[in-house]
Amino acid sequence: MELRSRRSSTRSHLAAWLLIAGYGGFTALTDGVGKAWISGRLPAAVQGSGQGVFQGLSGLGVLAAGVWAGLAWGADGTVPLLISGLTPAAAVLAAGLLAASIRRPSADSTLPRP
Repeated sequence: MELRSRRSSTRSHLAAWLLIAGYGGFTALTDGVGKAWISGRLPAAVQGSGQGVFQGLSGLGVLAAGVWAGLAWGADGTVPLLISGLTPAAAVLAAGLLAASIRRPSADSTLPRP
């Protein structure tokens, strides 16, 4: 089996390092939010267990996403690109249809007074 080298997305080392720094910065700025949210909702007696379950499930989610992305991107990368574009588009469409189906009172309707 012959291994072919893949072309990289960038030839700029600066761009690659900036991307890595941005990804790390995002994680650094948002990781504590989930921990704070969980700790505010759990009683003191189960803080450790709750944080462990939260971090464990978060880690499994990241692992599953990484494995899916790696397997899907293996060919030419069009499948994850299409899914990543169509999924939010479908969510926006569904939200728009839901919002349109909710009946709002018209401006000339009167509400009963107590």
